[in-house]
Amino acid sequence: MSVILLHDGSFEGFCTAVFEAYLRRPSPDRIDETGCQQEFGGVYVEIPCDDAKAERVINGILRRAGSLAYEKIWTAFLSDDPEKSQALYEYIRLVMEQGSRTSAMLYDERVRRVEKLANLVGREAGLLLEFIRFSRLEGGVWYARIDPEYPVLPIITPHFADRFNIQPFLIHDVPHGQIAVYDTRSWRILSDFDLTLPAPAPEERDFRHLWKVFYDAIAIRQKINPRLRMNHMPKKYWRNLTELQPEPAGFPAENKTAPSPLPEQTGKALP
Repeated sequence: MSVILLHDGSFEGFCTAVFEAYLRRPSPDRIDETGCQQEFGGVYVEIPCDDAKAERVINGILRRAGSLAYEKIWTAFLSDDPEKSQALYEYIRLVMEQGSRTSAMLYDERVRRVEKLANLVGREAGLLLEFIRFSRLEGGVWYARIDPEYPVLPIITPHFADRFNIQPFLIHDVPHGQIAVYDTRSWRILSDFDLTLPAPAPEERDFRHLWKVFYDAIAIRQKINPRLRMNHMPKKYWRNLTELQPEPAGFPAENKTAPSPLPEQTGKALP
C-alpha cells in the first residue's frame, strides 16, 4: 500500500513534507499537493506547513550543494507541472547524496526533469523582464498586466522594486490571480484581493502615443521580418505590449475584481 504525503502548495509546505519524508520509516512513496487526483488504495497523509522544518531542509540544500542548487529547486517549484513535487523530492534526495556534483549529472533523469522545469520558468521570467509595460494611473501608481504561463511574480518583482525604487507599482498576474504590490519601501505578493484600479493619469494617453510613435519611427520598413519578430517577441505577450495595440481609447480596458488582502509572500524570495 503506497503512502503519499500531501503539502499545502506553498514552497515552505513542500519543504516541510520533504522533512517529514526523511523522518518516516519506511520512506513514503510520493509527495504531492493537496487536491491532487487520489488513487484507489493509497494512504494520503496531510502534512501541515512548519516554517522551522522547512528552514532545516533549505539549509541542508544550501550546505550540501550551495545557493545555485537551491535557486534551481525554488525556480522549478514555480512550475505548474502536476508532477513537480515528486520530481523535486527525488532531486533533493539526490542532492543530499551527491552534493554539488548533482548539477553535472545530466545523464540522470531526476536531474534532467528539474533542469527542464527550472529552465522553462526561468525563460518566462526573463522574457517578462523585457515585455512588461507599465501604465501610469491617477495618484502616481504604475500598473502592469501580465498573462504568464507560470507564476513568476516572486522572480521578477525584486528586479522592478530595485530598478523603480521611488515609484509605487502593481504587477497583476491575471491567470494565477496574484498581484505584486510595491510601495517604494517593500513589496509583497497577494493572492486574495479586491482590485479596483484608479483611472488612468491624464498624461497616460500621450505617453502611449509617444511610445507607439517611437516604436514605428525606429523600424526599418525594408527589413521588417514578422517571423523573426515572433521568435524574439513571442505572440502570447503581444496583448499587453503598448506598441502593438491600437491607439488607446481609455485605460484600463478591463477592471475586474477578484475575491481581502491576504499576503502570501513578502520581501525577497531567495536567501
